[in-house]
Amino acid sequence: MLGRSGAVYSDIVNQIVTIIGPTVFAILLGYVFRRLNKVDLAPVIEVALLVATPCLAFHSMYTSKLVLGQALDLWLSLFFVMVVTAVLARLVFLVLRQKHSGLYLPIVFANMINIPLPIMYLAFGEEGAALVILMAIPQAILVYSLGVYLASERGNVRDGVKTVLKTPLIYAAVVGLVFNLTKVPVPEVVALSTRFVGQASVPLMLLVLGATIGQFRVTHFGLTLGAAFMRMAVGFGLGLLVAWLLGLDGLVRAVVIFESAMPSAVVGSVLCLRYKNRERELVASVVLVTTLAAVGVVPALLYYLT
Repeated sequence: MLGRSGAVYSDIVNQIVTIIGPTVFAILLGYVFRRLNKVDLAPVIEVALLVATPCLAFHSMYTSKLVLGQALDLWLSLFFVMVVTAVLARLVFLVLRQKHSGLYLPIVFANMINIPLPIMYLAFGEEGAALVILMAIPQAILVYSLGVYLASERGNVRDGVKTVLKTPLIYAAVVGLVFNLTKVPVPEVVALSTRFVGQASVPLMLLVLGATIGQFRVTHFGLTLGAAFMRMAVGFGLGLLVAWLLGLDGLVRAVVIFESAMPSAVVGSVLCLRYKNRERELVASVVLVTTLAAVGVVPALLYYLT
């Protein structure tokens, strides 16, 4: 019996290593590339975000077996985790008698695309990728509206609204979802083409992530660790709670819990830099620490969920 249990454990570990290995390799490759070459990565980021990822979003949404109930479960779970996390952060800041408007960004907004999308794609195929994208849509809208509001410290939401309206990922995902739910067929060449281009988004996003975190450094050690704990540990607990409250199971439950425990979104740091937020170094520090922590957290999450 022990031998059989050991064999099962070994199989699970091998599967996790197989999934995590390419992800870690691509991130490290991006980091090394950035350290050795000071080239401008803006065009690569543009291609990944504006071309490859929207193609993957459309194809995954269109071809996966999705139901409207799944979307509602994912979105309710997302709002629950975000709202409760924000409230808890607010209470902590009140107790400590500190004001940290910028720090809400890395605590509330998780990295719901760059890390979970390739891992869920490798682990569960296009259905897993579709659920990840589906859950990320509301946050993408909020991060470029509420996120801009917090980062600018002036209530400037006009730029955020413009950014949302210029984000192809949202349009592609919504169109793919509508075509899926209404059973509207698209030509096979379109489906194959979007899949072909979309597959490039996975390595591109990981390369960019590795290159980006190499530019950050850790500051305000105590605050950084506290914010990192709230983002990942508290997020994981809230993911478990909402999955239980909504009675989620299967792949939807796995995606909710996995997404809830993800590290801070890199876009939070980008927005703070863009609007010269007073806490931009602290925000970048939390992004770095949580992203590095994901190296250990992600395998543990996959082991738990499988």
